[in-house]
Amino acid sequence: MNDIQLEIAQLIGQPINSQLPVPVELQAIADVFTAEAGEKVWKYSAVDGDVDVILAVEASTGAITVVKRDPVGDTELTFSGLNSKLEYVLVNSILNSTDTDKLGRRKESITRGMDKREVQLIVSALLAQTAGYLPGVNSHEVTPVSGDDLYDVIMAMKHKVEDYGDNFVLLCGSNVKEAIDNYDKSKADSFHYNVTLTAKLRELGIEIVKMFGKVSSASNEAETVVMDADKVILLAKNSRVSEGKPIKFIRRKIGADIAKLMGADVDTAQRAIIVNPTPVIVAGTNTLAFGVYGYESIIFAITNPYAICIADATSVL
Repeated sequence: MNDIQLEIAQLIGQPINSQLPVPVELQAIADVFTAEAGEKVWKYSAVDGDVDVILAVEASTGAITVVKRDPVGDTELTFSGLNSKLEYVLVNSILNSTDTDKLGRRKESITRGMDKREVQLIVSALLAQTAGYLPGVNSHEVTPVSGDDLYDVIMAMKHKVEDYGDNFVLLCGSNVKEAIDNYDKSKADSFHYNVTLTAKLRELGIEIVKMFGKVSSASNEAETVVMDADKVILLAKNSRVSEGKPIKFIRRKIGADIAKLMGADVDTAQRAIIVNPTPVIVAGTNTLAFGVYGYESIIFAITNPYAICIADATSVL
């Protein structure tokens, strides 16, 4: 206990595993980048709507038709900071308890929470067709009609995006995933053809990813789900009209001064879990406690809305 701050920082370390730097769900749908401190990041502000035109050679003159094309505009992205609450544990409580790993578990909670919040922000932007993240064009959307079932909805979503890419991932709310799992049994009495939904989706190159978990973004710690249980999102990961996945996600690297506080590699730190040595200021009072909180700076953009389709499956579940 010669240097308790150093020991706690060593216990906490850098919470990002270099083999899996972002949540599994995020890795499945987005290309992931980092930005240096102060580096600016831009996105295209519109879709390039220029038509592909190939004309027959003018036989008599060989003249080439001339047309002016303008470059697509760009918009600077604004990074958003995410931070946890400053959580503290009394020194006296730590020393008099067998639960000496309380602060370490709070680190794990902060890390989990930030992972889930990142995914929740992207999912919310997709489902709400949030203009600020889109290049002036909405993603596709399927609305179930009378007589549709879950199979019809998913196939309609696939048909919307397959002109723009393949290698699909289906993000499912918990109720949608349950309906997929139970589809064969629930339709056993009315089957007139062999569907076997999970096998069919696999045959069509559609990877099913269940979206689960809750996270709070409110001071009162009221939790909300990462994705609504009745919603479903289909993305084509291998686009035919745009490079890479349809979403770009960026974390800003943490500067050397902050990174050193947690003993992290200053070249790779993207999220700071910061230890406050005792005393910790609580409501204006010096408190004999150790504190811990997390911070990161992120941004994302939906660069290829044509490769994405959303649906509310409530009416077919």
